[in-house]
Amino acid sequence: MKRTRSLSFASGTSSKGSKKPRRSVRVALQKYGPFWNGTADSETIDALESSRQHAVHYHTKTSRLDLVQEVWEHEIIPFLNVKELAEFRPTSKWCDEQWQEFLKRDTFRVPEQVPTIDEAMRVGLNLSKQKVFSKEKPLVVVLSEGEHEVEGSWTDSFGEVCENTLDITCSNISFIGQSKEKTTVHGGFGVLNKKNVIVKSLTLTNQIQDGTGLVVEGGEALVEMIGVSVKECGDAGLDVGSGASVKATQCEFSENKQEGVSVGSKGIFTDCSFHHNGGQGVFAANAGTLVELRGEQTEIHHNGGRGIFAFSNATINIYIPSRSITALVHDNGEDDLLTYNSAKIQSQLSSSSLELTVIQEAAPEELNEEDL
Repeated sequence: MKRTRSLSFASGTSSKGSKKPRRSVRVALQKYGPFWNGTADSETIDALESSRQHAVHYHTKTSRLDLVQEVWEHEIIPFLNVKELAEFRPTSKWCDEQWQEFLKRDTFRVPEQVPTIDEAMRVGLNLSKQKVFSKEKPLVVVLSEGEHEVEGSWTDSFGEVCENTLDITCSNISFIGQSKEKTTVHGGFGVLNKKNVIVKSLTLTNQIQDGTGLVVEGGEALVEMIGVSVKECGDAGLDVGSGASVKATQCEFSENKQEGVSVGSKGIFTDCSFHHNGGQGVFAANAGTLVELRGEQTEIHHNGGRGIFAFSNATINIYIPSRSITALVHDNGEDDLLTYNSAKIQSQLSSSSLELTVIQEAAPEELNEEDL
């Protein structure tokens, strides 16, 4: 009978203890493990060898760390609000790096990262103390689709407290909605001596008594409005005074209880409409006040008072030579155009010349209350 030699893998000797397995067997054991019996054909051995060479080895420690980081970076961090992100910052170098990445973006969203618009302004003020923003690289507050409530108050240059009005406490900041149809802010904005403030693609409505959509005051104040609707406010839609400047493009001022816009310093309005306001569509007052109306889409109509009212040394210039004054300003409750007490309204009559022609000017007069 043919005898089959068995191998003792623990001792490395044969059953008789005479000698080690031959080298080819030992190599096979090293490659394919202690349960290989040495009878595999060459094709199987080649396949095993190929599998061994292409195997991806799992490094437990490294892979677990990578997994944890993946979970944090893609599943947790995106859902943290700004406060939570700041709280995690000191816990590790990696968390601090996430905070620095957030700062680099110069942008956060309401309510995804900050719950309310009031809280967004508080966060904005704190960020402005840590980082310098500029006109070219402002801090951007993105307002999501839906309705946003203003709960705070703002104190104007006369010391009057305006309720339901967001106090814009830093310069170089933008509030950007999804569109005036999709994003609505219930309340107003108050800007005192802050520059490079942008309000874009949203609706402002401050319906409380004496509520104004946007108030801008102070010689340093500079605000730009783009694609904004200001409507149904308890007072005026926009109030600009005390040396402030506002530039509005493709904006709508409608259904406000008093004026659509009231300007006591400087305002430039391009392709804007002013309609169905309780008082004047456009009101300008005081010496040095200048209002410019530009753009062929400009419309001033169906206001309860005057369409355009220049009062007490104010000047209103109309740079729309392609359309007649009667096409721009019409169907208002009282006068379409009115000047009083040294005020004047001028118009560019020809596109070939920037020269302005006075179309209405008032002599100095003593104002009577019934004329207001």
